[in-house]
Amino acid sequence: MMLDPHDPANDPSGSHAAQSLGDTLRWAFELDSSPAVAGAMFLTREIIPGARDPFEAIVAEATTLQQLEDLKNAYKLLRTSGATAPERSLAARLYAATIAAALVRHGASISRQTPFALAKAFEELTADPQMPERIREIGSLAFDAIGRMK
Repeated sequence: MMLDPHDPANDPSGSHAAQSLGDTLRWAFELDSSPAVAGAMFLTREIIPGARDPFEAIVAEATTLQQLEDLKNAYKLLRTSGATAPERSLAARLYAATIAAALVRHGASISRQTPFALAKAFEELTADPQMPERIREIGSLAFDAIGRMK
């Protein structure tokens, strides 16, 4: 009996199975960053499907205030429920970055935290060498903005 090469059951590499996954799960095969980014990437793409990564989604001028608030809430949840310490730490930085972006890009506060707590979070975000430059920059701009509001 001849095996059908187009039948997924006859694909020993499993590549056909990977190709048949929906877009929602394909990110797991594309992800080339650290595992800590995986959860944030999944949540980001659920809210902003075309986002390249969480960092781009946060700083993009096309990201709406509602999307930033949705991202903030998702990262807030990941901050407490992430599987690993690095994942929770990244979620905390992304959480602060969404608040910073809303303040800088939209002139809006999407947080009930005190100005002092926000200033501290923005300062830590700005000083974190593991964050991309564009995220540190938005943190710095938000730190300046919150300083003018006090």
